[in-house]
Amino acid sequence: MTEEKSNIPWWANKYPFPPEEKKPALIRQEDEIYSNYGKGNDRITCEIFISTDKILMSAWIVPPGQSFQPPDIHTGDEPYYVLKGVASVYNPETGQLVEAKAGDAVLMPAGCWHVVYNFGEDDMYLCAIIEGKPWSPEAMKWVEEAKLEPVGYKDK
Repeated sequence: MTEEKSNIPWWANKYPFPPEEKKPALIRQEDEIYSNYGKGNDRITCEIFISTDKILMSAWIVPPGQSFQPPDIHTGDEPYYVLKGVASVYNPETGQLVEAKAGDAVLMPAGCWHVVYNFGEDDMYLCAIIEGKPWSPEAMKWVEEAKLEPVGYKDK
């Protein structure tokens, strides 16, 4: 039997600790996991602070003219907090577009398709939190096929 290769990052659902070793944890800037995310010409920088079986917390830097690609969907609610710039959050299934500026928050309910665009002239920064595991076990095959995993890692 051959071992199947998984595109799931090594840190997914177990950073800064695995589910069986839960404890309070300080994540300093030097402990963050940096990655590039996306496909095609849309490659953006992501900082992973926390990825446990209960929550994922990350920060995104989206350059002008770039977006989160491909469209994404999660099993838990995902609030965004815009730190700088304007985030244009689009639901490709419904056509709804919400624009949020620095200091605003946007809630993406569980099961809601979304893409975040930066139509501005400067980098856009936002903080994202996903409740629970980012994707359901049923969705993992789709996630891997769609290359939704970060495409590169730079551990500090």
